[in-house]
Amino acid sequence: MHKKRKEITLRTILTVLIVICAIRQFMNQDYENVFICVLSLFLLGLPRLISERLGINLPVFLECIIMLFIFSAEILGEVNAYYERIPIWDTMLHTINGFLMAAIGFSLVDIFNRSDRFLVKLSPLFVAIVAFCFSMTIGVLWEFFEFSMDSLFHMDMQKDFFVTSI
Repeated sequence: MHKKRKEITLRTILTVLIVICAIRQFMNQDYENVFICVLSLFLLGLPRLISERLGINLPVFLECIIMLFIFSAEILGEVNAYYERIPIWDTMLHTINGFLMAAIGFSLVDIFNRSDRFLVKLSPLFVAIVAFCFSMTIGVLWEFFEFSMDSLFHMDMQKDFFVTSI
């Protein structure tokens, strides 16, 4: 219960910061960043929605890391332009995301492995391989998404200002 209270406190703090940021962006008439703030609020609530709808309970620590990653990528990186101001911001977030996706992949397989609904129990090596493959697949799909948005909508999600090939 103590860990859950920390997760709720963190979610509340991040929500307040995002709302303040959205108000600031609205007053600056930067509606694209207001949309990013609204999207971030939705993403913060996604783990709770998944937990309630699908009955999948991620570890509290993992939920907190996910929330901090969303805040770092969207609010700090996009809205406050850390991607342009801090040269290693993108590399740092990609590295963290790799470990985060591996942890999510591991947690999901572990949740299914511990469940009484499944008759098959998976070996730890298999779980580690699935976690690694899940992480790599999400990373590749994200890069495809960035390239597609840059090519089709000229958004510069890759923050390189010039995209010629994938």
